[in-house]
Amino acid sequence: MKILITGANGMLGSSLCRIYNNQFKVFAFHRDSHSLTNCFKSFKMDLLDKDRLRSYFKKIKPNIVIHCAGITNMEECGKYPEIAYKQNVEVTENIARACFNKTKLIYISTDQVYGEADDHSEVNINLLPINQYGKTKLQAEQKVKELCTDYIIIRTNIFGWNVKQERISSAEWIYYSLRNSDQITLFTDYKFSPIYSGYFSEIIMELIHLSFKGIINVGSLKVCSKYEFGINIAKEFGFDTSLINKGSIKNHIFKAQRFNNLELNIKKIIDIGISVPNYNDSIKKFVDDRKEFRDV
Repeated sequence: MKILITGANGMLGSSLCRIYNNQFKVFAFHRDSHSLTNCFKSFKMDLLDKDRLRSYFKKIKPNIVIHCAGITNMEECGKYPEIAYKQNVEVTENIARACFNKTKLIYISTDQVYGEADDHSEVNINLLPINQYGKTKLQAEQKVKELCTDYIIIRTNIFGWNVKQERISSAEWIYYSLRNSDQITLFTDYKFSPIYSGYFSEIIMELIHLSFKGIINVGSLKVCSKYEFGINIAKEFGFDTSLINKGSIKNHIFKAQRFNNLELNIKKIIDIGISVPNYNDSIKKFVDDRKEFRDV
């Protein structure tokens, strides 16, 4: 099986390349001079270049495309809405058109598409994203549904290790802050359903093997607050939990709006027979994989 992964030098893309490369022919699209992870073959690629994109698709003939590329930084999306639209919506449209009916497209979306909606399940069509990131990801979902017949749209909240040292995810920021004995404040009233990239890659493959089509939420079995998430990271690494202070999202001003409850309804994925880890299990895997990505 040939798997093409976009955004292959990002946190999720690099993880997928590393894990799948042992079993499949993995082709990596990225914007850097070279691939930073394991793959069969890599390509420096501007995904806005439609002609070049189609040319590579014809050469590779992928069975599966996992589209991870895009702008995920909410502040940047709000500051540069036109760029966010190009990178999140137009790029996804280009990928979807290149896939057409010959290739299964797996689009990695986000919990941010739900926003202020009361129902965070896949059947809800009245979604209320409140920031530009969530809005562009929802628009990109529409492109996938309009242009593809065989697709999976996965709404999720992933954490993991970046292969690029200069990029720091929220989980990595917590790790480095506590390792340096820095005081940090985490919200007790911001709820989410985080899942580690390694477990996420296994669930994608299960969905493929089940020939699943449509939209699905993939997240933790149990919801947690940012504070609970940080406390568990501290405990697993053996850091001082007293370095973490309790805070409220109501007292923090963001440039990009955030809703305080992004819990994912995961009933659908459980009903089709796929097990999802609790966030504690994800954190333990995050800790176990540290040696592979960082100096101990």
